[in-house]
Amino acid sequence: LIDFARLSASARNAQILRFVTVTEAETRAAMDKLVVLGGALTPEQRATDAQRPGAYIAICAPEKIDDFAVMDIGIAAQSINLAACEAGLATCMIGAVKKDEAAELLGLPEDLKVKLVMALGEPDEEVRLVARREDGKLIYYRDENDVHCVPKITLEEAVILNR
Repeated sequence: LIDFARLSASARNAQILRFVTVTEAETRAAMDKLVVLGGALTPEQRATDAQRPGAYIAICAPEKIDDFAVMDIGIAAQSINLAACEAGLATCMIGAVKKDEAAELLGLPEDLKVKLVMALGEPDEEVRLVARREDGKLIYYRDENDVHCVPKITLEEAVILNR
């Protein structure tokens, strides 16, 4: 999966991103405590211990990066996501990470910081893209059938000008 990210576009072809795979059980369990999965869900709706990810990928870069490098993080994450989906895996991009503690856990060199963590595993829930909530919010939720609903704006909202 990282090879797809490595071969993806990179602003100015700087290729500043580095990746850490987390597959060992002990390290995965420690990482579980440093990330928040489903922060918008109630504690009862969040992943159980049996549903925790089978692996993580930490996307790392120098602490101070420009806007172009930030784009690289998104490109790399989406490349990993698409390749994982093609392989039948589910992913979750996690920004709610105790990044300093994760860097220490992973043994990162001091010049690199954790920028984004991706959880990977076997999909075990239904995810449905839905219209914006009646209250106008875009916060994901679980419906009465325990389906993970992810509100999306309409195409008309996304395209603001057509010239």
